[in-house]
Amino acid sequence: MTEFRRKERYYHELVIIAVIIGVFCGLTAIMFSTLLNLIMQLFLEVPVEYTILEPNKPEIPNPPKKPWLIPLIVTLGGLLAGIIVFKFAPEAEGHGTDAAIAAFHRFAGKVRARVPLVKMVASAITIGSGGSAGREGPMAQIGAGIGSKLASILKFNTRMRRIALVTGIGAGIGTIFKAPLGGAIFALEVLYKRDFEVEALLSTFIASSIGYAIYGVFAGWEPVFKIPSPVFQNPIQLIFYSMLGIASALVGVLYVKAFFTARTLFRQMRIPKFCKPAVGGLLTGIIGMFIPQVLETSYGWITLFTYGIFPTILKNGSWVYSNSWSITALFLVLLALAKIAATSFTIGSGGSGGVFAPGLTIGASIGAALGITFMNMAPNLVGEQTSFLTSAIVIGAMSLFAAVSKAPIAVLIMVSEMTKTYELIAPAMLSIAIAYFLSGDYTIYPEQVENRAHSPAHAREFHRNLLNEMKVKDAMKTEFPTLKPEVSVEEALRVMARSGLRGIPVVSEGELVGIVAFEDITNVPKDLRKTTKVEEIMNRRLIVAYPDETLYEALKAMTMHNVAQLPVVKHRGSKEIVGILTRRDIIEAHDRMVLFIFGEEET
Repeated sequence: MTEFRRKERYYHELVIIAVIIGVFCGLTAIMFSTLLNLIMQLFLEVPVEYTILEPNKPEIPNPPKKPWLIPLIVTLGGLLAGIIVFKFAPEAEGHGTDAAIAAFHRFAGKVRARVPLVKMVASAITIGSGGSAGREGPMAQIGAGIGSKLASILKFNTRMRRIALVTGIGAGIGTIFKAPLGGAIFALEVLYKRDFEVEALLSTFIASSIGYAIYGVFAGWEPVFKIPSPVFQNPIQLIFYSMLGIASALVGVLYVKAFFTARTLFRQMRIPKFCKPAVGGLLTGIIGMFIPQVLETSYGWITLFTYGIFPTILKNGSWVYSNSWSITALFLVLLALAKIAATSFTIGSGGSGGVFAPGLTIGASIGAALGITFMNMAPNLVGEQTSFLTSAIVIGAMSLFAAVSKAPIAVLIMVSEMTKTYELIAPAMLSIAIAYFLSGDYTIYPEQVENRAHSPAHAREFHRNLLNEMKVKDAMKTEFPTLKPEVSVEEALRVMARSGLRGIPVVSEGELVGIVAFEDITNVPKDLRKTTKVEEIMNRRLIVAYPDETLYEALKAMTMHNVAQLPVVKHRGSKEIVGILTRRDIIEAHDRMVLFIFGEEET
């Protein structure tokens, strides 16, 4: 098959599976949303008499009439989710996206067929019962499972299965958040701390667009968040956004540390695994009984905050509002900390849900707290207050999760799509860059690797590229023994033992005429080795390498002809030997280059 036809077939397969994945993700997102709304009604709206605030309807919700039921309800939800997950698919525990990342890097893109259904039901129960979690993680793992299964049905190879998995992640996230571009980029970026999975770019764009279009018919075309239009027109505000970037980094690191500390503690608990999400639910429910804002995704509260409405804690069945901006700011910081704790308890215990939505809520709360503080301490610098507050909240949400997800570009695009707010890209870029830099290697997705070179998915490709960059002359031995044709086989064996080589070049009058291998010598009876000459047993069919040839070409020749070393001649057509290249020489040259690239020689 020609190279052109190979590429043509590859793109045909890519487009076909992208279309199918997009359709399935769109339909699955509709099922997930319907199921989530139904469970939310059964668990929260009916028994607790608490209607969850929708992010596209900025209305103050009635406070829960039976807040004392919240711990019981969230506990029950955690227990049911735990039973479902640990009975049918333990890999569906936690926030989903990390499991999808692990499947890409470590499991050849394989996800069990049952995982999408288990993840959907368990996550709907976890979130719908009030657990502090988001829809992004579940849809990422659901989409990954869809892509993996379709690739297996179509008998695609491992490479294509991994691309299908990434395509499913992008389509799942882009669909459920009505952010097709951001979702697609997120899938490419979230696999690494500092890289992209560029091979999946085309397929994720197609699948995410199709999924979004199908889901839009069901859920409507309005953005996820209905917020006032923000405006950035004062360069002096960049000082504030720089401060917001610093604060987002600090709180983001706290979020990561708290989450993994809670996860470790829950894993050390000596109780049945399926009971642990119930314990996490109980702790989350206790927080939610006093601060209901931490329950479920909390997206509606982000919208409400952009309108300057800040209900605080519950008291005697009513919301408490403060006339003091400083108390409101302190409450928002408390809310961020409470959301960190609730999310850590819900998901760290093994509950099923995402960390994207909680991350945005935490960042939005910090942005609102700093925004209110700045508005009251430097009112002449903020301009129109509603616009400034909206900007602070949106950029705070972007900055914090961009830092902890190590997906700054995707988060910038995704939140812009979710809010239909593109005015803030410039200040958001500054705040995100600062938060991303200051947060260092802290990530909410521990399965991320540094870059493609560190991924098992690209190990073979990376090694090949590396060997293609190095020449034979960089690795060959220039000092080596040779034999004359008339030398005895016994002498050749002694030379071989001293040199450690399994083959010795045979040279006559300065020209390479053959090579004698250890196997050739062992075929000669011991009593004849003194009288048998090298020229009688040497291999005259020479496989050689050239100094300017790449190490990859030389290794391919060794593999093809099943030899462990190659003599190196001066140039094509020449018989003047200038070196010896062994497999060990290639390995050592490769390892030296790896050490140089990753800087380990300096440590």
